[in-house]
Amino acid sequence: MRLTRREFVQGTVAAVSATALGVGPVFGKEGVAMTPAINPVYLTGSMENWPLGELAAMGYRGLELPPECLDRTSSWLPAAKKAGLRPLCINALPDLCPYLTGSLSDAVPYRRRSTLDRLLQTLELMRKEDIPFLVVAPSRLAENYQSPAEARSLLLESLRELAGAGDTTILLEAAPFRLFASSQEIAGVVDEIALPNLAAALDVGHALLVGENPSPAATTLGARLKYVQVHDADARPGIPLLDRHLPLGLGSLSKEEVKSAVGDLPFAMSITAPNDPIPAARAALEWLVHK
Repeated sequence: MRLTRREFVQGTVAAVSATALGVGPVFGKEGVAMTPAINPVYLTGSMENWPLGELAAMGYRGLELPPECLDRTSSWLPAAKKAGLRPLCINALPDLCPYLTGSLSDAVPYRRRSTLDRLLQTLELMRKEDIPFLVVAPSRLAENYQSPAEARSLLLESLRELAGAGDTTILLEAAPFRLFASSQEIAGVVDEIALPNLAAALDVGHALLVGENPSPAATTLGARLKYVQVHDADARPGIPLLDRHLPLGLGSLSKEEVKSAVGDLPFAMSITAPNDPIPAARAALEWLVHK
């Protein structure tokens, strides 16, 4: 007899707590644990019809989502909360693409203004739902005739506006193939702005792709680091560097590096598996705990 996905998950997977992963749980304002979290949009490309109860049965407690998911809160958020999942983070990196949606350092004023306005609207929606973290990143140096110094100046100006718009924590994350991709550069930007609600996020897969091991990168960020994103990347010499968000264990990442980078911080899994996401979501937690 063939089992349904729900029957398979409930029959074979024990819930994994943050304590079992060696980290402490993170609690929302309602006293509900919000980590470990997962980004189901990376898994499937959509929040629609996602079996949120199966994620909760595995041990996931939080959600990391792109900004557009907040536009559909009436359809999925009550179901997510009922299943035991709370939005932990809004990841705006997909929205920060020059010449597609804009960037925080765009040299064209109206484009940068449009980007900031979208993110400010996102922050308003986040405050209504008590979502604590917004992740942003520096952009590429676009072909609009700006120097790295000019791009950095505009990035600082944009981050000051976002962090000054309320008390939501703005997390600056290094991303491959963009400006200021090292943990040291991210730390320098956070220190220069010096606002209490501007901090850093660390994506362990991104760290590998820019030539950093996650544990030293986390040490460099130090107290600035408030949130960690976990996925694998293939950083072997001679292999094209691609930000594919590989399942854990299929790339160059070690479990010890992940645990050291996460420590007792909130963290989220972001795994791309559009065809059969349930095994990928389950395997991510199993890899951290058992392998």
